[in-house]
Amino acid sequence: METPIVAVVTGSNRGIGRAICAALLKQTSRPLILYTVSRAGSSFDLTDLTVPPTAKIYPAQLSLTDQDSITALSKRISNEQRGCDILINNAGIYYFQEKIPAAQRQETLDVNYRGTLKVCQAFLPIMQKNGRIVNVSSQSGELKYFHPRLQAQFSDPNLTLSELDALVNEYSDSADQNTAMSEGWPPLAYFTSKAALNAATRILARENPHLLINCCCPGWVGTSLGMQAGQPPKSVGKRGSLCTRGRITYCFPEEGARIPLRLAVGDIGGISGRYWANDSVASTGDGKVKNF
Repeated sequence: METPIVAVVTGSNRGIGRAICAALLKQTSRPLILYTVSRAGSSFDLTDLTVPPTAKIYPAQLSLTDQDSITALSKRISNEQRGCDILINNAGIYYFQEKIPAAQRQETLDVNYRGTLKVCQAFLPIMQKNGRIVNVSSQSGELKYFHPRLQAQFSDPNLTLSELDALVNEYSDSADQNTAMSEGWPPLAYFTSKAALNAATRILARENPHLLINCCCPGWVGTSLGMQAGQPPKSVGKRGSLCTRGRITYCFPEEGARIPLRLAVGDIGGISGRYWANDSVASTGDGKVKNF
């Protein structure tokens, strides 16, 4: 019997995460062992999915702000399987306000950047050779939103994780003092959290050449998180098609899974440590390498 692929998808209970799981079940030709990870760790909703007989699904619990939870997930998969082939870090949070309490700013950084990084670090020892890690990021993390001084620091090819942490702490300190924007940081903490995730992705790829580690923007997707920035008034066609508001087109979750799925199981030519996106957050292509 062919050896199954072991895949882990965080934030799988809804939105893009659930769509990624559905796409893996549909498009992976090999036998699949899929860990559907969420904060609650509850069973995966299979109502409208066709699960092939060669696939097995296991719900799992994870809190990105709890190191013990992260460690427990890695240990569980190490004990139950031979290792991990695919890790897709999809879980994240988004506060769509410029002025948020310090606690929400800290949570944004702890979940989107620090927590995702800790998951990567916990899984690195159990990743199979040529395994893939996909960090779901955002166009909000692109460096065009940052002052040139910060662009140079984030994009330094020799940047280390400790230096990146210091850079993120610099942002936190300036935000506490209400000087972040005047010092060249973007207005939302979400932007910095995703820029830091992108930089961490590049560092991890550099340090682990036996793996393919990439990050991506899935597009502006019609999920509860994505629609904080604008509510599409209607859809045209069936679930998984597009809806339009004015001149802006929004993707539904199935479209948002396209780039992460390519990075997880598609032919990407051995590329690692890069940021993938379409030319527009409304585009429905399967992505290409873009500048951070």
